[in-house]
Amino acid sequence: MTAGRLIVLVLPLCACLAACKGKGYWLDRLQADPLYQRSQSLRQGARCSGLVPLEFGSTLPVPVRDAAHGHFEVLFFPAAFSPSEYTVMTPTVQGWFALGTDSADRCERIGKGEVQSLGPGLPKALSMAQYYRTEARLFADLQLASALYFKGAAPAAQDREALKEFAAAFDVLAAPGLVPYYYRLSPDFWEWLRLSTGRSIPKPQPSPS
Repeated sequence: MTAGRLIVLVLPLCACLAACKGKGYWLDRLQADPLYQRSQSLRQGARCSGLVPLEFGSTLPVPVRDAAHGHFEVLFFPAAFSPSEYTVMTPTVQGWFALGTDSADRCERIGKGEVQSLGPGLPKALSMAQYYRTEARLFADLQLASALYFKGAAPAAQDREALKEFAAAFDVLAAPGLVPYYYRLSPDFWEWLRLSTGRSIPKPQPSPS
């Protein structure tokens, strides 16, 4: 067998191995991600555990630039479960954390209005393996995106591709009813992403007065 013939056979095999990995592989990768670990441990910390019930859902973390360097913010929300659907509700707790340290961890109650349904929280078209694969890649790309954003650095060509992949994964995973909340957590980040890649989430319409 020639080297050229071997390459032709091996490349599709490698692609298949990457695409065909099951739920357990991608879940392990996700749970090993440092940013994912910090986002999940926030609710269990001393500054948040009394405010965030175990049954609450949480948003994906959003990077926010600050005077120190940068941190991440998440929202926690009650959720309604049925055999066929997972419904997200109005967020009632906001959390702050930084990567690599728990010194910035804190949570506060937010909102004083009635908690309302914001619609479905999970994409129906994905299998669990596809969901975890998309989430694992999102967190990996989010680490790159946040590092560039915190530094105020212009992304290189290869970085822009990773940022586009992050935007695409976020579009798949983010509950539509929570998108305005995501934007309000860090408008500057979403506009930086739009300027860097041409992709981002929509800017919410102003609330009627």
